[in-house]
This record gives sequence, structure tokens and C-alpha cells, in this order.
Amino acid sequence: MSKLIRVFEAAMRDARRSEATRYDANARRALRTDPESALLAFELRAAEIGDDTGKREERIVRRDRGVRAARRSALG
Repeated sequence: MSKLIRVFEAAMRDARRSEATRYDANARRALRTDPESALLAFELRAAEIGDDTGKREERIVRRDRGVRAARRSALG
């Protein structure tokens, strides 16, 4: 049950991130130009659902890389 709750929490964080993306022109441009990198900014896209805590750090690093790549492509 706790894994399911973690998935719901991750989905809610992704939903908030998605709402913010809707109103950010740079993020929408990054999504159009490099969708794979831009989608890595979302937690459920960047990791397996219900993974162990040990993999969580790796997922956070990958998500942060996706966010940085999306910003770079939006600015560049």
C-alpha cells in the first residue's frame, strides 16, 4: 500500500509540474524541440513505478538532468 501512495504522490507532483509547464513558453518550446529530454523532468516518466528508495537518488539525478536539458534547449 505504501508503494501505491508513493505513486500517487509522484503523480501529484508531476501534475503540478505539468500545470506550471502549460504557462511557461520556454518549457513548451523545449517540449516541442526535444520531447524526450523535456519529459524526463517528470518523475513517473524518469523512473519505474514503485521502485526502491535506493533507486530514488538516481531518479532524482535523471529528472534534474532532464530539467536542465529542457531549459538549455529552451534558451539555446
